[in-house]
Amino acid sequence: MSERILFDESAALAKVGRRIKTLVEFSGVPKDTLGEVTRADKSGEGYTLAIQWELPEHCEKPLVDWFTRGEYERYLEEL
Repeated sequence: MSERILFDESAALAKVGRRIKTLVEFSGVPKDTLGEVTRADKSGEGYTLAIQWELPEHCEKPLVDWFTRGEYERYLEEL
């Protein structure tokens, strides 16, 4: 599966508010870290999702990462 597969609008908007956890460690986010889908934004021909991570050391400024559909399906699990 290509990492660059994007969400369509309805699928992306349906994910907003969902709780997730990461299945892998990346960019300072440990494996099994919890987060929430906070936004869906247009990106070229589709949509990507913003995940805000629950990291105590980032309490002043939340850490947010953006995911394509391919990345979301490969690296994250919905709770």
